[in-house]
Formats: sequence, C-alpha cells, structure tokens
Amino acid sequence: MRPILVTGFTPFAGLADNPSAIVVDDLARAGVPGVAVETRLVDVLWERAGAEVVAAMEAVRPAAVVCFGLARGRDAVNLERFAVNVDDSPTADNAGRHRRGTPIAADGPDAYRTTLPIAAIERALAAADLPVRASNHAGAFLCNHVFYAVRHRLERTGRGIPAGFVHLPPLPPEAGALAAEAQCRAARIIVATLAASLATKEGTADGVDRLAG
Repeated sequence: MRPILVTGFTPFAGLADNPSAIVVDDLARAGVPGVAVETRLVDVLWERAGAEVVAAMEAVRPAAVVCFGLARGRDAVNLERFAVNVDDSPTADNAGRHRRGTPIAADGPDAYRTTLPIAAIERALAAADLPVRASNHAGAFLCNHVFYAVRHRLERTGRGIPAGFVHLPPLPPEAGALAAEAQCRAARIIVATLAASLATKEGTADGVDRLAG
C-alpha cells in the first residue's frame, strides 16, 4: 500500500505549540504499526500552505491524505465534513496577512465533502474513550484553506483517494483542552482506521463513495 500523507501546522497567533505539529512529529518518530506514513509540517501562511500540501501529494503519491489543525474553543477531536471555497478570518497568518471573503479557487465549487471514513473513525475514537464529534464546518482560516486545496486538486486530477481534515482541540491549560499524549493517540487511531478502510476497500465519506485510489 502506498503511504498515508499526514500534515500539520506550525504554531500561530502567538501560541507556543500547535497540537497538530505535535501529532505529526509523533507520527514521524513512532509511526503506526504496519502502516507507511509520510508527514509534512507547513507554516500558517495564506500564500504557501495549500500549495505546499498539494506539492507533497504530488511528490508522495499517497493512498490517502489526513490534514490536522488546531481549533481553539473546541473540546473534542472534530472530524470535518466540508471545506468551503472562501478564505475569511480576522486572525492573521504568520506573515501578518488577513483575508476576508477571498475565493480559494475561482474554478471550484462552493464546497467539497470529506472522503475520509469519518463514521468509522468516530467509532474508533469513541471506543478508545477519546472525545470526538463530526463537524460540518472547518472554519475559513488556513485549516479550511488546506482542506479545500487538497480536495480541489484531487478532484481536478481525477484521483479518488480519501482525503479530509481533522481539527484538534487546544492543549492544556486552555479551556476544552486535551493532553498531548491523548491527541497523539487519537492521531494514531485515525491513521490506523483509515489504513484498515483502505485495506478492505470499504466506502468513504460515511459510506457514500467508493475508494478509487
């Protein structure tokens, strides 16, 4: 099986750490037994983040893509259903730039749906006593931007591999926090569940689509 590409973000908005960077580092070091994993860490920059993840996909030619990011104010692992075609956030990127109401892809649809098996992932995380929920909105900052860019590239190139986005809650001591060890465990479960789905050629996007990659 080709590797699963896993991405995360550097810290932003003055934070010392980003849990998505921590889980990517953990996967790079420890991996997931029996699963080939390639990892990339991208900076929180409007001009580069989406392009860097797309370039990584072209270089790795993965069997699936899982992108992680931080969602402050959430208290569970959020499995995102939709990426929307707009950059719109009062938060500045790491170059101090803002975007308000800017389309991500002029030739793209208003939204793309995840093609990760999020129902199976949700069951696996809940069985491990980890806080999890499906979410309909990935926001409109860099997390959503990367999610949309990945799905847009795959649609335009006709590659039907599973791809989607997972928002992680903050680290302690913020409200709704989840310890780094638990977040790393959640990421390993997500990758393992996805690998099992790939191995059995089960449906993606909650059973709507079929794997084609």
